[in-house]
This record gives sequence, structure tokens and C-alpha cells, in this order.
Amino acid sequence: MSMTAENLIAEKTGAPTLTYAQYLAEGEINRRYDILNGVRVWMPNPTVRHQDVLFNIAAVFKAFSRAADMGRMVVAACDVLITYEPLHVRQPDVLFISHTRFGDRDTLDPSALDPAPELVVEVLSPSDTCGILADKIRDYRRVNVQECWIVSLGTRTVEVLRLTPEDERSLAVYAEGESVRSEAFPGLVVSVADVFAP
Repeated sequence: MSMTAENLIAEKTGAPTLTYAQYLAEGEINRRYDILNGVRVWMPNPTVRHQDVLFNIAAVFKAFSRAADMGRMVVAACDVLITYEPLHVRQPDVLFISHTRFGDRDTLDPSALDPAPELVVEVLSPSDTCGILADKIRDYRRVNVQECWIVSLGTRTVEVLRLTPEDERSLAVYAEGESVRSEAFPGLVVSVADVFAP
């Protein structure tokens, strides 16, 4: 992995590395974090606007889940397993996972999702540099996430990326007056106005 801002933060903490067994034994932690190469990297508290947008998207995903019965919507904080050794997990803001991938998993099971969801959403925060975002996308590609929505509060746009293990490709950037369409889950459509509603 390249030396990015996240790696530098992890190195500076001096925290001991976590194993998967230690991670499972910890119990519930009510703060956002990623675990990068065994080191927990805390995320800054989200802004109220960030949370507004996150829950606007989650509400549409939940309604789609009920209507189409194609999978489950989950909001942060929910770990997505990238690797067991070293322990590496990500926490997208919102995700949608098919019934096929979710399987018969117990909904009270706190362990990281494995397999990963097909669709993840990242609502950009001021701390999300280009390098940090690139590392997240690279990790999602590694575990067969098929689609990533990048939501920009600054430009009020939603970019949809198609992910494969080899690369990522921008399918479209949606702005005011348009509707975001999922390729991974046909029928999942969200108006940009609804995404950024107060």
C-alpha cells in the first residue's frame, strides 16, 4: 500500500496492531474508524450536513430494499472486511448488499461484512483527501465491491464509479435536476434533489 495520509496517521499513533481475534473480542464501539494494516484510524466526527445527506440516501435505499426485496441497506458504522491478515476494514457511509451476499448471516453478528456489499456510498468530508479516497476505492475493488457513489457536499453532485478488481470507471456525475441510477441494482434511483434536501 502506498504511503498516504491515512498510513501516516496510523504510523504516528504508535498504537498496537489488532488481530482479527482481538477485533472480534472488543465488542461494540460507537465511533467511526477504519482499521488499516491492523491499526485503528479514528475518523473525525461528521458534520450535521454530512449526516443529513447520509440519512437522505439511506431512506431511499431502505424504501428500495422493502419494495424490490433485492438486499439490505446498512448505514455507518458497519465494517467491511478487506483482509484478515493484517486486519484491514473500511466503514462506508451507506452500503447496499444483496441477499445473495448477505446470506443467512445473523443481523446481531457484529463482525465485519464478508463478503463485501455490491454498492457503497462515500459522503466526502473535509478530511477526505484525494489520496485517502483513492485508497478506499482501491480497497473496495480488492473485495469485489461493484459500485461506489461519491457524494460531494461542495459541488452537490453524486459520481457513480463502476469498480472491478483491475480498475474503476466513472459512469456519470449527477447534478441538480438529475437522478442517480445504480448499475449494480437496477431500479435503484435517487434524485439529486432528494440527496441534498435539508
